Amino acid sequence: MDNQTREDVRIVKTRRDLRAALVKLMEKCNFDKISVNEICKEALVNRMTFYKHYNDKYDLLNDVLLVTKQSIAQRVKSEHPQASVEDDPLEFTLVLFKAVIDECLEHRLFIDSIDNNELVVTMVSTTIEKTIAELLNDMSKKHPLKYPIEAVSAATTGAASFLIRYWLCRQPEKTKDAFVDQAGRFLRDLFESGILWMKAN
Repeated sequence: MDNQTREDVRIVKTRRDLRAALVKLMEKCNFDKISVNEICKEALVNRMTFYKHYNDKYDLLNDVLLVTKQSIAQRVKSEHPQASVEDDPLEFTLVLFKAVIDECLEHRLFIDSIDNNELVVTMVSTTIEKTIAELLNDMSKKHPLKYPIEAVSAATTGAASFLIRYWLCRQPEKTKDAFVDQAGRFLRDLFESGILWMKAN
């Protein structure tokens, strides 16, 4: 292993440790109350190392959200390698929804902590909305939307966030499989209703 490779491995490990430290701390206390010093202590790094990688704790949180997005994408790819947002938007959306649920369950305490800070909620919502807008843009290449992507992505973000929070608050009253099945039927009806798409000529 050459020096450059060793350095790259150290960078990846340090960033991973800092993300894990922030998530662990957020599971126990409000994001507002978490300091860079506490993050460094949890990750076993010094402040100089922290600032080599991130501008502040908000920059670190943004990286956590980005990696979470990548993790969900990997779940989708593993679950359904052939799922294509352009060719079969409904099937892709169903697989994506299940992947999001699995990610939420795996990091339940972290998800619960998000509601405690308005800025964090905004950052999460913005990330979700941008992701949905990207997917809708890909969908619209073969399935033109009736309405502007910005409007549909904003409405979808709100609906999806509410549905997932609603279910998380009611576990184990409704099992994951039952919730995914119910949400899947709703999405199927929505996609097949013609509300979202322009009619083909």
